[in-house]
Amino acid sequence: MRKLKRICLILALLTLAGPVLARPRVLPQKQAAHFCRLMMNDGDGGIYPLAVYARRLTMLLCGDDHYGDYSAEQVFTGLVFFYDDWQQEPLPYSRGQGRMLMEELHSGLTLRLFPHVENRRVAWYAPTDQLPDSLDSEHQKYIREVFPRLNTLIQAGDWKSVDDFIDRIIRYQCVYGNA
Repeated sequence: MRKLKRICLILALLTLAGPVLARPRVLPQKQAAHFCRLMMNDGDGGIYPLAVYARRLTMLLCGDDHYGDYSAEQVFTGLVFFYDDWQQEPLPYSRGQGRMLMEELHSGLTLRLFPHVENRRVAWYAPTDQLPDSLDSEHQKYIREVFPRLNTLIQAGDWKSVDDFIDRIIRYQCVYGNA
């Protein structure tokens, strides 16, 4: 009888602690850092690695360049690929501008990762942007499908394929970003 009571007590404590112990999902550090090697356009003409944006965003949301034992890259990729987990996370500064930036990131507005040369000028597009007619249908399809495909690999935990996929995006940026 004592064993049964002890087991019931342990189960009750685990049930109560479950929500407290739940942590938002993130990519493993290796894949998060790899993803954040991608270049982005900030909308004002600046081109820099996603890692820079990840650090800025994490500083804004958390007041530090990490959140617990998650790196800035993991926070960023967590917000991109596991947004629902992060919506309820009590980030210190996730109100106002921080909330707006999280929503823009989730909607894809800030992910201007796909370059296209037009009239000797490079324009960068997010997967959710209205793409120009000058961008052929093959490239438009690639830009529209890249995140759903990458997300499928991430949800499956196929990290080798995730790394290969990120490498292909990096090559795309190098070829179409006009160096």
